[in-house]
Amino acid sequence: MSAVPHEGPLTRSEEDYLSDLYRLGGEGPVRTGDIAGRLGVTPASASGMLKRLSRDGFVNYREYGGATLTAAGERAALLVVRRHRVVERFLTDMLGFGWEQVDALAHQMEHALPDDVVDAIEQLLGDPATCPHGHPIPDRQGHVAAEPRLSIAGLRPQERAAVVEVEEADPALLAFLRDCGLVPGALLQVTQLNPIDATVVIRVGDRPPTALGPKTASAVRVVRADAPADASPNA
Repeated sequence: MSAVPHEGPLTRSEEDYLSDLYRLGGEGPVRTGDIAGRLGVTPASASGMLKRLSRDGFVNYREYGGATLTAAGERAALLVVRRHRVVERFLTDMLGFGWEQVDALAHQMEHALPDDVVDAIEQLLGDPATCPHGHPIPDRQGHVAAEPRLSIAGLRPQERAAVVEVEEADPALLAFLRDCGLVPGALLQVTQLNPIDATVVIRVGDRPPTALGPKTASAVRVVRADAPADASPNA
């Protein structure tokens, strides 16, 4: 079935689906159950919306094969993601909210802000490159920097790495990561890896070693550091 051109602005719900498909995508089609869980709706409801977005040309969708964004869908998603991440940065940098608070707050605000207001906020902030959680902010043309795929869970013992970004949806996880010093820019070293349960023990600066379960370790994206593995993590 060929796509039918979409008329008028996207609804809030349509924007949520597109932006979350963008966030969940990367390694292949997003399963209906995954997008349903992310948005807190039933799989049947998610399937209905994905079919509608497919009809309108924003999504490629097969009922048992998952969904991917079309070029038009990605452009629309990046506009929403841009608003979200600029607002997050405004809430932390200008209003002093904690980084575990701003994802939910930005989600409430992102649909109501015109793009020219977002542009003005971005300029006021000095054109930041990332949101507080390290994710790149798309530019006005919808271009966005590549995001790392390597997480702490993929590091080997004694490897050093720099934190680039963290998953942002769980406030409790964000509070824990902040308390551990696992924020963008932090340098860490893996001191031990338990091959039985995939627990990773890391050291951040002069802090005591911290044990991370596999879910937490996978939530922190990193780039390997160039310094020798036996150097101090903050050298």
